[in-house]
Order: sequence, then structure tokens, then C-alpha cells
Amino acid sequence: MDLTWISIVVGTILIASYIVYSAVEKHIETLENRVSKVEKLLKQTMPEMASVEQKVNEELRELLQQGKTIEAVKRTRQEFGWSLLEAKQYVDELKADT
Repeated sequence: MDLTWISIVVGTILIASYIVYSAVEKHIETLENRVSKVEKLLKQTMPEMASVEQKVNEELRELLQQGKTIEAVKRTRQEFGWSLLEAKQYVDELKADT
């Protein structure tokens, strides 16, 4: 292969790399904008969520004091939409704090 073909191949690779890089960078910028919007929404809803969590935690502590651990786990899953393991761990943490 002579120098011309090597230059063409290298040039093609560089152009293709630039196109891919530009597309990826644009996609990352779009994702960053979406994350910023989600963070903004989250900051707006955090005070509301904190009060809901306090009410649920009070209810869960009452269930735990009554010895109704399974009911507390069920209630946690209903309220937060977590898996059984996540809910059990959350209830166990609440139990340890009381």
C-alpha cells in the first residue's frame, strides 16, 4: 500500500471518529439537560416527600411496637414501591432506631 492509501484510511478513520464523538457529545448534553430538569423537580417535591415519609415512619414504628413486623414491611412496600428486600431492610433500620 502506498502513502496515498494510508492517508485515505487514516483520514477516513479520523472523520468517522469525529462524527461518532460529536453524536455522543450531543447525546450526553441532552442527558445532562434531562438530569438537570429531574433534579429541579426533585428539589421542588422534597419537602412534600419528607412529610409523607415522617407520617409513614410514625405508622411503621407503631406497627413495630405492636410486633407487626410483616405488616410494617407490607406497608413500606405499598408506600414506597420497593422490593421485599429493600422494604425489610428499611423496617429493620427503623426497628434498630427505636
